[in-house]
Amino acid sequence: MTRRARILVPGDPSAVAFARNRVITQVRAWDVPLDEEKRYAVRLVVSELVTNAIAHAEGLISVGLYLNEERLLLVVHDGHPTRPRRRRPTTNDETGRGLALVAHLATRTGWDPTPNGKKVWAEFDVLTPPPTVRGETLRRRMKAAMPRTYITAHVLFALAAGL
Repeated sequence: MTRRARILVPGDPSAVAFARNRVITQVRAWDVPLDEEKRYAVRLVVSELVTNAIAHAEGLISVGLYLNEERLLLVVHDGHPTRPRRRRPTTNDETGRGLALVAHLATRTGWDPTPNGKKVWAEFDVLTPPPTVRGETLRRRMKAAMPRTYITAHVLFALAAGL
């Protein structure tokens, strides 16, 4: 089962922190077991990909999250069709290191053209536990799954015992 979430981000530099926080909040809500190092990597990759989308595209940016038992996929959609390009910055350059950093931190990265721009993605290997079922929900499911004869026999036993 793949879990999915989508976050819409305005094309404004102040939205980078918003996107980063929403992604981490969603990952925590899914109980993804990330150690501090991997959580930092996810935060940094979100920041880099959203910053690049804001710098090179206009309008809304969509951040998609997809989680299955083995991987967390982060996909940033923007309206600019140009292929992302890794640069070779000099020591004096203030920009140009983002995609190299993303490639270093993520398990796999890439990009795909879309009819309305492109999507740039980064994938992280994770081992997620199966979704948990809370106590009351579990009791309702078990009661609904119980055979009728068991319930009847249980009630008869209680009545016979004077309970």
